[in-house]
Amino acid sequence: MSDSLTSRVLWSSAAIFLVIGVGMTVQNIRNYDGIKVGFEKKMAGLKALRNLESDMARYESAKQKIEQLGDKRPVPLNTILQETLPGVKVDDVRDSRKELVSGWIVRQKEISISDVPIGNVMDFVHKAESQKIPWCLTRCVIRAAPRAAGSGQVILLMEAVEKAE
Repeated sequence: MSDSLTSRVLWSSAAIFLVIGVGMTVQNIRNYDGIKVGFEKKMAGLKALRNLESDMARYESAKQKIEQLGDKRPVPLNTILQETLPGVKVDDVRDSRKELVSGWIVRQKEISISDVPIGNVMDFVHKAESQKIPWCLTRCVIRAAPRAAGSGQVILLMEAVEKAE
């Protein structure tokens, strides 16, 4: 083969590879947005999984702490009510239970109290949430009483997790 033929073949090959490279670059640029969206979805999914992993670790830690306690039930709310709101009459208490996972339940108590000092109710909530197995305030409705300043009707929804036996 002569030098001119070899030169033409090399230049032709270089031109073909250049065209192929430019074509692939254009195709990649067109696909970039789709690929970027796919990666963003995967990153969001990974972040959600990491958050779930963190939550699961906290739940497992709380479960182990509760299992180490002698009494695996929360303190009865009536006891805490009598300590923090002596002499106050409870209008209505609704009690319900939901099973979580095998051996664990969530107890819910909806407590309705009329003519109660609002500040004292928050003392009750604080004490209930400070127990070894805490009650958590999940909903609170306060209606002011027209008769006395600082008092009113309160409806509290409290929840606690306990080991079923």
